[in-house]
Amino acid sequence: MLDVAIIGGGLCGLALAHSLQARGSDWRLYEARERLGGRVLTAKASDGTPVDLGPTWFWPDSQPAITRLVADLGLTSFDQLDDGRVLHLADPNRVPQTVALTEQLVPADDPSAPARAGAVHGGARRVAGGVGAVIDALAAPLPNARLRTGHRLEALVDHGDFVELRLRFGEAAYSVNARRVVLALPPRVAEASVQFVPDLAPDLRAALQATPTWMATAAKAGFTYPRAFWRDSGHTGNAWVSHAQAMLAEVFDACGPDADAAVGIPGSTGAALAGFAALGAAQRESFTRGRALLLESQLVQLFGPEAADPAESFWQDWALEAETCSPIDLASDALPGGGHPNQADPLLADVHWDGRLYFGGSETARQGGGYLEGALGAAGRLRRQLMAASPGARHPREAANEAFDTGARDAGNEQQLERFAAWVSAEHGHALERYRERVHRALSQQDDDRLTQRAVLASMASIYDAALQQLEQLPLSTAHLAVAQGRCALTPRVLEPFTGLADQLLADAMIFNKSSCALSNFPGEHRPNGDYVRTIRRDLASAWQSFSVAANERLLAKARHAASA
Repeated sequence: MLDVAIIGGGLCGLALAHSLQARGSDWRLYEARERLGGRVLTAKASDGTPVDLGPTWFWPDSQPAITRLVADLGLTSFDQLDDGRVLHLADPNRVPQTVALTEQLVPADDPSAPARAGAVHGGARRVAGGVGAVIDALAAPLPNARLRTGHRLEALVDHGDFVELRLRFGEAAYSVNARRVVLALPPRVAEASVQFVPDLAPDLRAALQATPTWMATAAKAGFTYPRAFWRDSGHTGNAWVSHAQAMLAEVFDACGPDADAAVGIPGSTGAALAGFAALGAAQRESFTRGRALLLESQLVQLFGPEAADPAESFWQDWALEAETCSPIDLASDALPGGGHPNQADPLLADVHWDGRLYFGGSETARQGGGYLEGALGAAGRLRRQLMAASPGARHPREAANEAFDTGARDAGNEQQLERFAAWVSAEHGHALERYRERVHRALSQQDDDRLTQRAVLASMASIYDAALQQLEQLPLSTAHLAVAQGRCALTPRVLEPFTGLADQLLADAMIFNKSSCALSNFPGEHRPNGDYVRTIRRDLASAWQSFSVAANERLLAKARHAASA
C-alpha cells in the first residue's frame, strides 16, 4: 500500500515530494493539470524569453526559505528593475505622469525629487528563467513514475487504517489506497472539489471556506519585444493605471537579467513587459474579443508607439481554472487578484482523520500565505508532521528511483542521517527555550541593545555549532560519495531537516516578545518594526549560508579522509 499520496503538484507539493524522495519514503504525487507547477506558470516565447504568468518575485529580506531554495538549486536571481519611479496614468485623455517614491515610500510632489531605489517593488528579485525554473529543478530528480499529471482527485474515503483515493484520468475512474493523504491545494479548492467520506467536521469545513486563494481571480498579461525600448527613454517599465477604463492596473519590466545588452540591438532577446489585469473576473469575459487591441493601446499610452507591436503576447486568466479559483473565490471577487490570506486558521495545520489527512498549500502557512515562501513553509510543516507520525519508517526502493548520486543511499548512511534528522527535529522544540534564556540573561545584565537580534542569532548559532559537532561525529560512509561542483551528494540530506527552523524561531520570538511584561519597557524589542525584523532576517540568512558551507566542508573532509585511508 502506498504510504503518502500528495494531491497537488504546485511548489508545496513538489517541495514535499522532494523531501520524501530524499528520505527514501514511499510516495506518489497526483496533479489534476497536465503540467506541474500549480499557480507557477512561466510561458516561453519562441525566442526563449520567459514570462511569468503566476508568481514573479521573491523578497530576500523577508523570505529566507525561497531565497535559500533558489540558491540551493543552483539557480540565478536578479533584482527587479526599480529606480523608485513609476508612470501613473490617471486619465486616459492625458499623458502619464512620473511619480517618485521617496524614502518615506510616499509619492513626492515634485517628480524630480530623489526617489528611493527599489521602492516600487520593495527590493524584489526574480529568478533567471522564470519561477518555472524552480519547479523544473525540484521535479528533475524525482522519478517520473511517481508524478501523475492529468489525474484529478474526486473523493477521499476514510477506511480507518487507510484512505481510499478516488481519482479520474481522462474518462477512466480508478481508486488508490494510501496510509496518509496530503492535500497540497488551495483550501477553498480542496473543500469545493473533493468529496470527503465521512464529511469533514463543520469547523474544519468552515476554516477551508474562509481562507481566500491568492491570485484566484487575477489575470496577467505578458508581451515580448525585439528590444527594451522603454529603457531608451529612461523608464523602468513600472506603471500604474487608475482610470475607470484601464485594462492593466499595474505594469512592470519583465526582461531577463541580460536585457541591458539588448537595448538598441535589433533582433536581441529577453525584452518583455508584463502586468496585472485591472478588470474583475466577471468583467473580463465581455472584453475577450477586443482584449489584445485594448491592452496594446494602453501600453502605447504609457510607453509610446513601439509598444503597439509586441513580438508575442500572453494572457493567463486564473479565474477560469477550477484548480485555482473556487466558486467562493469567484463570488467574493471584491478586489482583482484577491488578497494575501491573513494568518492561517490553526485547524488547517492540524492532522485530521487520526493522522491520515493533512492540508497543505501556501494558504495554510503560518507566515507568507499565498507567497512562494508560504508554500515552502507549509511543505516544511508537512514534512515534520509526516516524520513525527512514522519515525524510523523504512520503505522499499528501487535503484531506478534514486534521486541522489552514488553513495548517498548507503544503508548505514540512511540510519545515521535519520538519527541526525531526529536530533535536528528535537532542536526545533528547544529553539524558543534557547532564545528566552538569552533574553532573560541579557535583561538581568541590563544589556538591552538590539536584544532580539542578538538573542535570535545567538540561539541559531548555538544550534548550528552543535549540529556541526553532531555531523563531525556521525559515522558516515563517505569514501565513494559523489561530488558535483564542490558539493557533496549528502549535503542536501544534511541541510534539509533545518528547513523552517530559523523562520519558526523568529516567528515564535515575535510572539514571545509581545507577551513579555519585561520587554514591554523596551518598545523597540516588545514590538519590533519592519526594518528591524528585516535586518534580523538578513543576519539569519547570512548565518545559514555560513552553516551550509561549513556542513558541506565537513562532509568533503570526511570523504577525502575516507578516500585516502
